[in-house]
Amino acid sequence: MPKFRDIEEVKEFIKTTDKETSIYVGCDSRQLRDKTIFVTVIVVHISSKYGAKVFWNVEKVPKINSLRQRLMEEVNRAVYHALMLMDAVDGRHFEVHLDINPDENTASSVIVKEAVGYVLAQGLTPVLKPDAIAASCAADYITERY
Repeated sequence: MPKFRDIEEVKEFIKTTDKETSIYVGCDSRQLRDKTIFVTVIVVHISSKYGAKVFWNVEKVPKINSLRQRLMEEVNRAVYHALMLMDAVDGRHFEVHLDINPDENTASSVIVKEAVGYVLAQGLTPVLKPDAIAASCAADYITERY
């Protein structure tokens, strides 16, 4: 999984893929001592038969104690990166994956409407758990390494 520092490299890679390729953007976070770690991933699922390439970025910020604020920051980061990719997507399947569980028995469910509304307002397609693999699998996998 290549780490991306420049969104332009991701955009150039996407442009080399065919129109059957799907792109998923997601973010996950983790609390670590006095920091909050955010991992943003861009999963480029190549024509469903060639596998995927995952680009990722890690950022550490001062600890965010509010769960609502931290989850909305995950959404914001995913949306920001998705919007940066818009000119490269060019008709490919494109989703923003949110690490939010709509089940009312989970802590993250408190921001479902707010998060989905924000993503939709940007003209993007939101996907929640359990289908949000970019956030709940790929980003989570990298987040656990810190």
